Amino acid sequence: MAAADARLERRPATLDLRDPLRMAVNCMVHRMDPDRHYQPWFAVDVVDRRPVALRHDVWDYGDTSGRFLEGFITARHMIEPNQEARMNEDRIRVFLNSLTGPDGLVHNPDTKQPDHMFAQGSALYALVTDFDDSRDPALAGRIRSFIAGLNRAARQEADYLWFPQVATSIAPCSHQAAYQVLPVVRFYELTGDKAALRYAQRLARWSVYHDPTVTQDGVITKTAWEGHLHAWMDTWSGVLRCARAGGDLDRPVVVQRAQKLFEWVKATHTSPFGWVADSVGSKTCETDTITSAIRLALELIREGRTEYWDDIERFVRNQLVENQFRDVSRLSISDGRVANGLTGAFEAYADPNTLIAIEKATIEGCCISGGIRGLFLAYQNAIHETTGEVWVNLLLSGGTESLEVTSYMPFEGRIDLYPKTSRPVSVRCPPWLDPGSVRIEGRADRAVANRYLRLSGMQPGSRVMLRYAQPEHERTHVVAGRSYQALWRGDTVLSLQPTGSPYPIFQRESLRATEAPLAERDTQYRRPAIRW
Repeated sequence: MAAADARLERRPATLDLRDPLRMAVNCMVHRMDPDRHYQPWFAVDVVDRRPVALRHDVWDYGDTSGRFLEGFITARHMIEPNQEARMNEDRIRVFLNSLTGPDGLVHNPDTKQPDHMFAQGSALYALVTDFDDSRDPALAGRIRSFIAGLNRAARQEADYLWFPQVATSIAPCSHQAAYQVLPVVRFYELTGDKAALRYAQRLARWSVYHDPTVTQDGVITKTAWEGHLHAWMDTWSGVLRCARAGGDLDRPVVVQRAQKLFEWVKATHTSPFGWVADSVGSKTCETDTITSAIRLALELIREGRTEYWDDIERFVRNQLVENQFRDVSRLSISDGRVANGLTGAFEAYADPNTLIAIEKATIEGCCISGGIRGLFLAYQNAIHETTGEVWVNLLLSGGTESLEVTSYMPFEGRIDLYPKTSRPVSVRCPPWLDPGSVRIEGRADRAVANRYLRLSGMQPGSRVMLRYAQPEHERTHVVAGRSYQALWRGDTVLSLQPTGSPYPIFQRESLRATEAPLAERDTQYRRPAIRW
């Protein structure tokens, strides 16, 4: 009985990133069409704010199949996959590989032409993630052929390359192709492949020096597709990573412009709780864009801008997890296949207080993986280990080889640390928490450095409890021209008024009732062996 009580105590009914992840994996399983060799359904069509049908789309191919493969792989680095998830990971891998043409590129089988350059980027994310996981030499060769094919397809200029097929009448749209830069740089980091880095640098130079859409002050001057924030922020994450890898990009300039872009998006198209507009001028939030903001913040943190941990904490705790369809029974969906294909999905058109914010729209399959990306990035970076210290960057439950963290927020101002090492542990304190005010129960010596509470002298196998007050306040936020009243406790929004329709979110007081019984929850955290 004592062991069972200890297990219960270590799993409070609060946010565990693996819970929404499991639902998203199950959603991907149900968004693959067995009648078409497990081709994904990109779309759930919405009419009069009611989901009515699954639909195939031009984005099924390199984009959604690539995102699903990436999603299955990253998910099993957080949770133990069941047999169905493993089987469908294999199926989507086979489907994606079947799209490879003799030129090395992903092709659209309907048009018999290379897929959109943005979709090529999603396929690259998948293949590089797969290689990071397997280190299969044959897969490395496939990726090299892919990058070489893209290089041949590009228009080569003196100091950069570009893809005229993504341009529109009003903008070059370099971000639609330069979305590829990050996975290509990651492949270079894994292999040292100089051709990959050279391709990434020349593609990055198009966005940095030859596309005027983003000004020197980080302002995106176009709207809609040309101002697609998801693609622009991921492009600049890749550019920043590319500059860090070496070569001829001016790293200080890139870091400065990337930070200005992030600050401009925060100031003009983002709420403090993580609602991020789909594109410049958009009135709704795409989950992919939340994840892109998290990714760019992480890249800037690696350049020393550690204040952005505060944004990541708020984004993950709030809009990211609220953007998921967890209970679709309220939507009166008549088709069971549609209900299964929507449960666990993340929204592409959300208001701050409701999902399905548009009467006639599409719930896009890309955002299922977008949600998984965000969860994985937070999970991977919440705790960071160095040879001399363990850093707790996000006040979420999680664990590594050296430390388990159990967070009771927002219901209780409490975090329990279970060290498996004698190294010091530094815990980030958000702006509302004075490190000196934290009460420590258990054996540990304290110090304060740069908003981190540094604990030393802890014994492996012990428990150290941190207790503190979480301030509660109401605040008005104007988002996309409308006012919302938020009740905050610490970094968590407990409620948001007015209540939205038809799928109200931020109903946080019911969180306890919807959580799984504590005794059934997994107590073993997996440490990701892959890295983005």
